[in-house]
Parts: sequence; structure tokens; C-alpha cells
Amino acid sequence: MCGIVAILGRRGQAAPAASLDNAIAALEHRGPDDSGEFRHNNLAFGFRRLAIIDLSAAGHQPMTSMDGALTIIFNGEIYNYLELRRELQLLGQQFQTASDTEVLLAAYRQWGAECVHRLNGMWAFLIFDRASGTIFGSRDRLGVKPLYLWESDDWLVLASEPNAIRATGLCAVEPNWARLADSLARDALDHSEATCIAGISRLPAGSRVWINPDGSRRVDRFWRASDYSPDEPPRADADYVERLGHLLSDSIRLRMRSDVPVGFTLSGGIDSTLLICEAARLAPAATQLNAFSYQDDQFNESHLIELTLRQSGARLVSIANDNLDLSELLPEVLHAHGEPLHSPAAIANYELFRLARQHGVKVVIGGQGADEVLCGYHSFQNDYWYSLADDGHWNTLRADINRFAQLHGRSANALLLQSLRRFAQIRVGGIAGYRRVANRFGPQYPQTALSSLFNPDLMRRSTRSTMVPADFRLTAQQQRAIAIEPLPLYLRTEDRSSMAHSVEARLPFMDYRVVEHALRIPGHLKYSGGLNKVALRRVAAGRIPAEISARVQKFGFPVSASQPIAYKLHTLGRELITSQEFRERGIYAMQAVENLIRDFHPNDPTHVSSVFHLIQTELWLRSLRGNAGMFAARSAA
Repeated sequence: MCGIVAILGRRGQAAPAASLDNAIAALEHRGPDDSGEFRHNNLAFGFRRLAIIDLSAAGHQPMTSMDGALTIIFNGEIYNYLELRRELQLLGQQFQTASDTEVLLAAYRQWGAECVHRLNGMWAFLIFDRASGTIFGSRDRLGVKPLYLWESDDWLVLASEPNAIRATGLCAVEPNWARLADSLARDALDHSEATCIAGISRLPAGSRVWINPDGSRRVDRFWRASDYSPDEPPRADADYVERLGHLLSDSIRLRMRSDVPVGFTLSGGIDSTLLICEAARLAPAATQLNAFSYQDDQFNESHLIELTLRQSGARLVSIANDNLDLSELLPEVLHAHGEPLHSPAAIANYELFRLARQHGVKVVIGGQGADEVLCGYHSFQNDYWYSLADDGHWNTLRADINRFAQLHGRSANALLLQSLRRFAQIRVGGIAGYRRVANRFGPQYPQTALSSLFNPDLMRRSTRSTMVPADFRLTAQQQRAIAIEPLPLYLRTEDRSSMAHSVEARLPFMDYRVVEHALRIPGHLKYSGGLNKVALRRVAAGRIPAEISARVQKFGFPVSASQPIAYKLHTLGRELITSQEFRERGIYAMQAVENLIRDFHPNDPTHVSSVFHLIQTELWLRSLRGNAGMFAARSAA
């Protein structure tokens, strides 16, 4: 796991030494163990190393092939590198190190751009071919590892984080107001390749890129979630469940490969519980597993965690919400992310990885992605019901609603009426003429407590069309959750929060084999009868404590603010809004902001959330100080 940067002079000029040095320094937290650089004519590679596999100096990067023809910078892990190494050796490839980096370099030499189809891992890499002068690069299928891009007429810069691109000093830094508006109006971040910084974008997940010496490039997608859908005809339920269990076990086995200690994040949910219990089963006898947990008094899961600790034998290290000072930590976390956060949960996540590093753990395995891949969100139930209605399976729909009503103590008739109303509204909304009228005369952005705090001119910049799904069927919504939102945002959060503390986050549910299989299973094994992750629950039965595998309640990763923490946020907000810089920003509806601060109540979640987002927006814009400018002037321009 590392940090990488590449600077290419598009007119043949070499990168300034200070630009490369500053970018490498900005990535030090991603790799405190080693650094390196490589230059060839108008190309400069920079690298920071977090040593996980082959801790010796032989793992140094940039790494050049034995014949000097290829040079690579690589961020990530190739989990099946041992199997690939053996295969490549049989094909005549030779190795000098025990690193997965050299295996990746040899795989490219052997198979060229098609090597990505053979990789099981998370990666962002760039390979320079000296003979052609071109660069080949790629990002893993799900986009676990980031790669950002900025270009001008003179320069092309790629890096692991926007902060490294900014550190080159080659680009002007301006807010992307449309993306900022999306985050405030629609609670949407990372839902496209654009970032909240104008001009800086992401290389798409599951993509390859070919870059010519002049900076021109070609990008293609070698993997998409939309390419996978339920089998027709479906197989037996038991076959799907058995296959899922096998793939998850193998994914965990591969992700436990490490030359440094491995830990786990743990909650009271099925996902993290299954990971650590399965790891305990797979690990050699007497292996001590470490679990790191965030515990919130308002969402107490301690008794469930205790059940898991008894079964797995893991040692728990936890942090409580009372020790989470949101106002104090927010500037630090915003700097680490380089972009706005989705919620205070990002801060708790950040502190969990700090806790792991303080206890000497450099690799942490977690359950991120399970809710998107295996349908854990409550909204998937409505999508399943819509799919049944759309297919005309009315008897199955009624039976499923009855099971939901019995499980949750709801009225089956009311739920059926609600489902039919939603079905009709979506069907009418799909009529082209209706959609044109709705888009023309309907609200341009949601009128929420948060959006009311901002200038309507800013809110109208939110790109509404990108936020309206075209297909409400279950599999389409599952694909959307994986490819558009919210998974890309949560993967960014996981990467930035972990790497800020020089910790590698490994995610077994992001194994592409697990994802492809999950997309192929029928709807009733995803979310039905009021139960989420139906297939995963069946896998977990007998492998984890029964109380957890049968659990109906879902907390997700909630972070509550105690009264003292809420008051600290309020105090910080009050200080900010009285500043001249805040008032001249041009993006705030000042009367609404002043009313919120005046009427603030620490026990009102809407008040606390609104103040949090108000504060983080201003602090993030100040982090671009000197470049953010005043919105009013730009709006008029």
C-alpha cells in the first residue's frame, strides 16, 4: 500500500524538481517506510511506500524490470500474487524479489493490458514503457484504490490524492461548485468522476488508460457492475448460498496474507462478525486476532460484540463516542480527505484507524461494501417489491409483504397500498412527456433544512439529472449502489481515513468474484420478507453467534453527538458565521444561518447535522484559501 504521483510535461518539458518533491512529501502518510523517484525525459514518477509484503529494500519503488524496459509505480495489493508468480515462472518469467509489485510488472510483460483480468486485488498503477515512451495504467474493478488526474495545456498529473496534485503547485485550485451543491442539496458525493475541486477528476473504477508522451490518452472500462445480472434460469438457492460462502472464505484467506500484523474492525452486525469469525477459523492455532470497534451509547451493540469475541477469541480495543470531539477533529479529517465528508461517521472511521496504528497494526480487514453488494439497505426492500410488481408476480408480492408486516409489526394492507402507489408513480414518471414537465416545473433541488442555509443560486447548480435513477428494479439499484452511490464515497472514506494513519484497509466483500456472484443471485436471496442480505444470513448461520445472524435491526455506522459535543459544534459555528470571510463568501443564506445558530438545540439531530455540514463547508473552502474566491462574483461572471 503506497502513494504514487506522475508528472508529464505535455510539451516535452521536465517536471520541476520542487513540484515532484512537494507531491511526494504530501503523500508521506500513505507510505512512511520508503520513498523514491524516477525520471525519463518529460516524465517523472514519485512514490511513498507502506511496506506490507516483502519488507526488505527489494520492494522499493519505482521498480524497474531487470532489462530496464519497464518501470512501475503501484499502490495496492495483488492478493493472488503467489498463484500468479507460480504461473508466470512456468511461462519463463524470472523474479528477484518476493513482492507483489514485481509479480504485477511480470504479468504486464507476459500479458500486456489483459493482465488486469488475472488480478485479484485492489490497485492503482502506472507502468512506463521505455521503448514506446507510453504509460499504461489501471484502477481495480471496484475502485478500492484511487487515482486522480489533472491536466492543462502544459502538464498532466496523476496521483493517489488530490492533495498531492495541489502540492505540485502546477494547478490553480478552485471549488467545483456543482459537486459541492450536490453534496449539500442531495447528500451526494463521489457519484461521478468529477471531484469537489475543479479540474481534478478520478480515473474510473475498473478502467485502463494508455497515455502518450504528449499527454493524450485513451481510457476504457474492462469491468462494470452493469454487466452482471441474475441467472436465467436461476439455480437452486442452496447452490447460490454455498458458492457465496466459499468465495467469502477464500476472499478472507487471501486478504490475511501479510508480512505485518493484521487486525479487524468490528461492530455488532453480520458483516464484520462473519469476517472475524471466519478468520479465526482459517488462522493457525494460537493466532491472536485484534478487533477495533467504535461504540456509541445511543446505539449500543456491546453485548453482540461480546458474543463475537467469545467465539473468535479476538482481543477488543474500542473507542467511545464521548471521546470523539467532532469540532476538534473536523479540520484534521477534512485535510486528510481533501474533500467534504458525508457525515460525522467519517470522523469515527478516521479515529478507528488511528487506534489500530497506535496498537501496532498496519493492516485492518473490514466489512465495507457488504451493504451495497449484498443488499443491506432498507430501500432494497422497496426495489424488490417494485421488481415483483413490474414482472406481474402479484401473489409473490402479497406474500412477501405479509412476511414483512409480521416481522416488523406493520399493516400488510397499508404496505401493499404504499408499494402499489410507488409502482404507479414510477411508471408514470417513466413517461417521457411527464418527465420533461416534471423536470421543467418541479423543484430544481430538494428543499431541506440544509439546503435552506445556502444561496439558491448555488443550490441550483446541483446536477439533478445525474441523481435520478433510470431503473428502479432491484438489480439495477444494486448495480447503482456499487457503481454510482454510495459505494464510491465509502471507498474514498475508507482509503483516506486508513492511509492518513499509514494503515492498509482490506475489504473481503470487494473481491470481484463475490461481487459478480452477488449480482447473479435472484432477488429473494438479496432482500425479501423484511430481511436484508438473505444469502449472507444463510452463509453466516452456524458460523457466527445465532443472535447476530438472525438480527433484524440494522444500525449501519451511526455516530451520535452528545450534548457537550453538540455545543462545541455550535460554538464553532457561531464563531465562523461572525467572520468577514464567511459573510463575504456569497454562498450562504445568512438569515437562515443566523436563525439556526440562534435557535440551536443540542438534542435536535437536524440542528446538529445542519451545523456540522455548515461548518465543514466553510472549513473546506478555507482550506482552499486564496483560491476559493467569492461565489457571488463567479455567479455573476
